[in-house]
Amino acid sequence: MVESIRFTGLASGLDTQSIVDSLMKVQRQPLDRLKQQQQVIEWQRDDYREMNKLLKSFDTYLFDNIYKQSKMLKKTVTTSNSELVSAVANAEAGNVSYKIENVKLATAARIQSTGSISTGGKLDPTKSLWSQKDKLSGLTWKKEDVSNSFTVPEGGGTDFQLTRGAISDINAQTGTSEQFITVTKADGSTENYKIVAKAATESDKPTGKEVYIDDNTGKMVFGESLAEGDTFSVEFKANYLDFNIETYNEDGSTNTRESSFKFSGTTSLNSVFNEINKSNVGINIFYDSGTDKVVTQRKATGELVKDGKSINFVGESASFFTGALKLDSSNEDNSSHGTDASFTINGLQTTRKSNTFTMNDVTFTLKKDSAGSTESSTISVKNDTDEIVKTIKEFVDKYNEMIGKINGELKEERYRTFTPLTDEQKAAMKEKEVEQWEEKARSGMLRRDTLLSSGLSKMRMDLYAEVVSNADTRTDKKYNQLSEIGIKTSKDYLDGGKLEIDEDKLREAIEDNPEAIYQLFMADGTASLNPNDKNTTPVLGIARRLRSSIAETMGKIEEKAGNTYKTEHNYSMGKDILRIKDNITRLEDRLKMVEQRYWNQYTAMEKAMQQLNSQSSQLLAQLGMGQK
Repeated sequence: MVESIRFTGLASGLDTQSIVDSLMKVQRQPLDRLKQQQQVIEWQRDDYREMNKLLKSFDTYLFDNIYKQSKMLKKTVTTSNSELVSAVANAEAGNVSYKIENVKLATAARIQSTGSISTGGKLDPTKSLWSQKDKLSGLTWKKEDVSNSFTVPEGGGTDFQLTRGAISDINAQTGTSEQFITVTKADGSTENYKIVAKAATESDKPTGKEVYIDDNTGKMVFGESLAEGDTFSVEFKANYLDFNIETYNEDGSTNTRESSFKFSGTTSLNSVFNEINKSNVGINIFYDSGTDKVVTQRKATGELVKDGKSINFVGESASFFTGALKLDSSNEDNSSHGTDASFTINGLQTTRKSNTFTMNDVTFTLKKDSAGSTESSTISVKNDTDEIVKTIKEFVDKYNEMIGKINGELKEERYRTFTPLTDEQKAAMKEKEVEQWEEKARSGMLRRDTLLSSGLSKMRMDLYAEVVSNADTRTDKKYNQLSEIGIKTSKDYLDGGKLEIDEDKLREAIEDNPEAIYQLFMADGTASLNPNDKNTTPVLGIARRLRSSIAETMGKIEEKAGNTYKTEHNYSMGKDILRIKDNITRLEDRLKMVEQRYWNQYTAMEKAMQQLNSQSSQLLAQLGMGQK
């Protein structure tokens, strides 16, 4: 709403606007204090949320790093001959050496065409199979009865599309050896259109009472335009392939598609093979145009055979493989059942179905044949002390960074004389001055905050408390406190409880018992703290205790300061903000009334003075004092 324009001081000569503004400035001081209170609470709320982000970041770091055996129990593997075999060890692998020799790699079952598959010109794998049916001999098609009915649309037309391609055996009305399509006109009369071609070229365009049907695509073209409302129907056979493929697993189970592969004759050879390769039957199949042959091979290696077959083609259209593609598994020159890998490891001759296998938590990958030679490879597994030290040092750095920022908030100076600026104060200051003022005003919002200080105290207790050693917690009495692995609190009290590392002592402990170091952080068991008491108490490692304390502290902060997903009604500081906002609204309404009252008073004064001036002028005029 636009305020009304006021012309003031016309009778009195007073600057009424300035007078009212000055009076209202005093009246607005309580309103300014309320807005400043709201701003302080909002700043403090935002600082609490930043602390929660900091705590959450450290919590995530613990979960993604300290919790993972792959970080805290990392193994390193060295291989004397990586061209023969490579290896990777997981965190639970023992510190063992392996010697591998006499390697014979596993192979995959495969079948290739016994000869060229094309007849009368080479097959194009990108074109439909039906359009090239004469180039694939020995193929049995399945047929499906289809009936299409048409009503000529508005405006008439010559071109129509059957719902299927790869068609044959058109069941059209015949009176002679010729075939016709009968079109029923709107008046009930009929006209016959002779089918003139099924494989058109540019010269095959129909004329007059003729109709052309492309048996590959199902496109129909009449020699003349049919009238709107004319009807006709076509019955035909749609040709397709229907088959399945069986492969076998080590346990004798069968891999096969839940439903048979079904392909319309309009599908290309490449599309058929792509669908097979994506399926769960576990083979790769492709066509080589250079040799005009097809090769199919198991994705899995090893001798995986059932009833003498590695790959079995079944179904009514299995002739697609055995006949047209000439994939004859009985021909030894063009097929292989696949072979197992064989090798000697630490003197033991053994076999595997795959060239990659896991033994004692170490994954080996055989790379080349060495059978009959003296070539071998020695694989050594040991603790990756450097990486474990790096992870723990990173943990200490992250912890120190976190408590450094929290202590900074707790110790930050609070400048109480620097209150939040009002809009009028900001307007009267330069931008840089406003920035410097608000930096002071925002300082110390969490100074000596009890939520944060108690959270820090609890985390310090989590770090320093002993982790009880027993069979359940799997810790070592030698390493059940941080100080015993070389991690202690800084002696400088100004550091606020930051940690320091004796790297040599830490490295020595890791090399001695890495599992115990991991459990120092990750133990999750129970213990009886009193030998005479049968009751047990939960025992958690340092990282688990820290995450529990962080979750507790974050929960308390959220109860007070909320988060970005909570409305102001759902946390205590938000309720304070709502209360202040309500007080501001009510005070602003009252101030409007006060300002209006001032204006009413000054307006009344102006009217009175105007009347006085008018009466004076009249009196002077009557006395003749107004005449020269």
